[in-house]
Amino acid sequence: MPADPAALPVRRLAEFVFRSGDLHKPRRGRQVDAEEGIAVQKAVQQQRLQANSAYEREFTLKLELSAAQLELDRGVCLQGRIDGLLSGVPVLIEEFKCCGELPEAADPVDLGQALIYAGLHSQQTAAAGDHQYRVAVVYVQADTLQERAFNLTLSAVQARWVLSFVLLCYRARCQRHEHRCRDRLAYAAGLQFPFARYRRAQQAVARRVYRALRQRESLLLEAPTGSGKTMAVVYPALRAQGAAEQLLFLTSRNVGARAALDALHLLDRQQKHIAVVELTAKEKICPVPGTPCNAELCANAKGYFDRSRGAVDELLSARCADRAAVAEVAARHQVCPFELSLDAALWADVIVGDYNYAFDPMVRLQRFAGDKNLHLLIDEAHQLSPRARDMLTVSLPRSLVRSAMQAAPAAFSKRAASMDRALRKLRSAYGEAEQVIPAAALAALDRAVDRLLDSVQDEHLELAACAEAQALFFACVRWRRSRSWLQEETFQHSLQVDRRELEVRRICLDPAPYIDAVLREHGANVRFSGTVSPLELYQRLHGQQQAAAERAASPFEPRQLALLHVTDIPTYYRQRQASAARVAGVVKDMQTARAGRYLVALPSYEYLQLLQHSLAQMLPHTPLLAQERQQSRDDHEQMLNRFVDAGPAVMLIVSGGVFGESVDFSRAPLQGVVLVGLGLPPPTLERALIQSHFDEVEGRGWGKLVAYTQPALVKNIQAAGRLIRSPNDRGVICLVDPRFGQADVQHFFPAFWQPRRLHADDVRPAVESFWRETDLT
Repeated sequence: MPADPAALPVRRLAEFVFRSGDLHKPRRGRQVDAEEGIAVQKAVQQQRLQANSAYEREFTLKLELSAAQLELDRGVCLQGRIDGLLSGVPVLIEEFKCCGELPEAADPVDLGQALIYAGLHSQQTAAAGDHQYRVAVVYVQADTLQERAFNLTLSAVQARWVLSFVLLCYRARCQRHEHRCRDRLAYAAGLQFPFARYRRAQQAVARRVYRALRQRESLLLEAPTGSGKTMAVVYPALRAQGAAEQLLFLTSRNVGARAALDALHLLDRQQKHIAVVELTAKEKICPVPGTPCNAELCANAKGYFDRSRGAVDELLSARCADRAAVAEVAARHQVCPFELSLDAALWADVIVGDYNYAFDPMVRLQRFAGDKNLHLLIDEAHQLSPRARDMLTVSLPRSLVRSAMQAAPAAFSKRAASMDRALRKLRSAYGEAEQVIPAAALAALDRAVDRLLDSVQDEHLELAACAEAQALFFACVRWRRSRSWLQEETFQHSLQVDRRELEVRRICLDPAPYIDAVLREHGANVRFSGTVSPLELYQRLHGQQQAAAERAASPFEPRQLALLHVTDIPTYYRQRQASAARVAGVVKDMQTARAGRYLVALPSYEYLQLLQHSLAQMLPHTPLLAQERQQSRDDHEQMLNRFVDAGPAVMLIVSGGVFGESVDFSRAPLQGVVLVGLGLPPPTLERALIQSHFDEVEGRGWGKLVAYTQPALVKNIQAAGRLIRSPNDRGVICLVDPRFGQADVQHFFPAFWQPRRLHADDVRPAVESFWRETDLT
């Protein structure tokens, strides 16, 4: 059976053909939201109807074009609604646009939309003769209902010519796209796994992912770190992908994006068949950082739409459009690289980007919202819930307000001062302690936020030259929009006072309903990670309790790993000074038993410094490298290079940082990883609220798991995953803290972990025994 025709809204077609000129055109007058625009349109339509009873409102037009007619693989259904229609001589077609200030000229897209309506009406009514049309784009000032119309007169034949021309432009682009998709499908049908053999369990993972995408499932998948899970997901996804489907590979770290791009390169070595586009944050890819996105100030925004089509075509022809390729093509065509990547993504086979492109309500790609042909591949799925919680949590710090008061134009500063007064009144009412405050207490602050945002629109305030004003403006926009993101019971409000700083926060306690809503908008989703045990907990955190969950078998042999649990060195905060020397003794014993590279993960920089001091005395001839606060990417690379060159050495890191989750130690194979302490996050009001929420809705005990245990264990297990990355790796993991033996902690252990309990004095003989047996095999 032929596929159902694809829905093609008239507005989208008009944008595709008629959009031209500058990027981010300055808005005239205040912003008009959708609800107000609809109300104004109805009022004007009612006026027209009262003046002439033959006037028709919301006249529906639809034109189905078969695949054969378009010479495409799939037909389209072009549809839209004329705002106002009055039959006569000429036929009047009106398209209303509500605005804050009447423009001097019609927007080409608005005019193109009205012309397409004329062509559709002529085609649909099949009126005899070459009758006339008058198309009018009518801009209506929201407050006064004053109108300014831009008219064009054309014959029915001319209207059909316009429609034919527009469809021809659209068909030409679609034909190129379909030709490339057919090539991709043919290539994928014969695509072989890029390595000589699968790792153990990797083929089973690939088959399960293939089935999930073909059946449009929601799947949570746990596969051990180092098991080749990125390739085991990307390869079957390409095999399962349909002609009209896209894959969005989401990651929480740059290294995840790099792994996906590397896998895609291995699957299309000649870069001829799979169109890949990497999305990079605007501030990271902008060639003129600090320049406002304003056509009057940025040459890449000036005339963007006049040059972007050629740039998109070139970028797609390059197939693998990573960050470097996007920047290169954008520079050649003098267009904004960030917007270019977004426009190219519409036609790509695979899109690679950060979680926020799907889950952040402020920056998510609206052009993909509700797209059932977009499948989500979500890497590092253990990060999804905390990242979504952060995206949905908003704050208004007084320091931001006061900076804007001092630097912004007078009119904006006056509104910021109103916010400052509202914040100070909250401190007067609730005191200096950090505490929960009722939503009702924020009424005055909410009004001040609304007045500030409205003043920017009503008074045409220009903020481009003031970074402080822009920062406060966007914080206020996020604050106002957050009121509608989730049900009130999933949020709490807090007031935090610290010396001169004061901050109000709207805290998301449970992002699961929001995550679920986003996942349901799209086709299949595969959420995968090496650390999503227990599966039922993560399914709850993602709002997917009824969805499928699978755990892959470990590809590694038990003899590759010795897992030791030292039970007699407590590392509670108050005991760290005393325990540092004993932990250093464990590291020394491991290095003595088998000289090599050892990674030691600690819960804080303070503890790291204590251990560093002790190790410097115990291992004076062993190179000792220590992670420092606020290291740059270059610093990380230099530290890793020193570790590679050092031979036997010890690297001290903080759990949860780049070395514990993102760095590949394949150039510096490890002999062991030491995890010191659980690293439970310190108690905060926010964590207490999360704990209370989950205890209330899920039962006592859940709250501690979500608020404290899960974040800590994820960091530890990720760090441990640096050790065994291939069938040839061997090594020792040493857990130092008696709490690693608690049942609620071991729930988070990978299924293949079987720790051996021992005392610190027994570590050296245990390590010697492991390596003796390993060397014999």
